[in-house]
Amino acid sequence: MIKNTLTHYGYVAKSFHWLMAILFVVMFVVAYIMINIPKSNFRFLLYDVHKATGLLLLGLVALRLLWRFINLQPRLPIVNKWVKVAAKSNIVLLYLMMILMPISGFLTSTLGGHEVSFYGIFTISPLAHDPNASVWFSNAHEIFSYLLLACFVLHIIGALFHHYVLKDNVLNRMIKSK
Repeated sequence: MIKNTLTHYGYVAKSFHWLMAILFVVMFVVAYIMINIPKSNFRFLLYDVHKATGLLLLGLVALRLLWRFINLQPRLPIVNKWVKVAAKSNIVLLYLMMILMPISGFLTSTLGGHEVSFYGIFTISPLAHDPNASVWFSNAHEIFSYLLLACFVLHIIGALFHHYVLKDNVLNRMIKSK
């Protein structure tokens, strides 16, 4: 099934979910490597890939949100109010961080006077050369990365809590075919 139902996610939503999860994990690994190795052509290549993939993720999150708004969302099973509030709050924060991360990274780079190439397909020229603004957005990008990672971990813990403690179908509806 392509579209969501009230009980399961469709292939499009699942594809967005898992593709973006994998890309964000790869982005964290690439970021960790690129900030911890000496300046070199390889490090600059990692930065270019990181920036291009950030733009890709921003586009994917926009498409994912559009799909979410025009599609049914599976209902949460009957759970305590705090579980429902925690789940919905974490989803909102995840989306917010998935938007703020690439925007802050883009502004860090482009306000630092650096162009951003989208895998060599097109290049975005620097918006300005404002080192203070670039540093501010760089700090924000780092803070957002920790918040995104925390939300990501809470999301996984929540899925496992539903599966192993509540023993409902919340995890299965994102993994299994209907």
